[in-house]
Amino acid sequence: MISISKKTVSTITKIGLFVFVIYIIGYVFFKTASYYKIYYEKEQLTKELQMKKNETNSLKRQLENTKKRIENTQKQYISKEELDTKIKDIFKRMSILDYNLKFIDSKKMCVDRYVLITQVTAESDKGLIAGEGILSYIGEVKKSDKNPSIYFVDYVSKAKEVK
Repeated sequence: MISISKKTVSTITKIGLFVFVIYIIGYVFFKTASYYKIYYEKEQLTKELQMKKNETNSLKRQLENTKKRIENTQKQYISKEELDTKIKDIFKRMSILDYNLKFIDSKKMCVDRYVLITQVTAESDKGLIAGEGILSYIGEVKKSDKNPSIYFVDYVSKAKEVK
């Protein structure tokens, strides 16, 4: 049989324990380093996420403020329904026997600008000129290419007084 001396067993045991201790120290060092690396990355991502969240909240507040300003601006100008009522009333009062003004529709182009679609019928040339004059008083007039009695009026409203 093969026999191993106590000294050899002791040396092999010491070497094994030394390698085991070095392995454990290396393992602990590696795991600690990877933990701190992951922790640092997590902190960086948390800071970045907080910055993005603050940015998003800031944009939301800006959007709400912009919506309020748009709403306030729209309140300062005449609405489509109010304009339609006023134009119909004006046309009803201004239409006489020689010419007839008829309001067809209005299209909102932006906050303060409308295109009014009107019809002017006249018994004479003077009546037609009078009807066109009334329309030109309201805004810039353009005659329809397809129908000579249809006129488009570019109406720009003025802001109401702020109370």
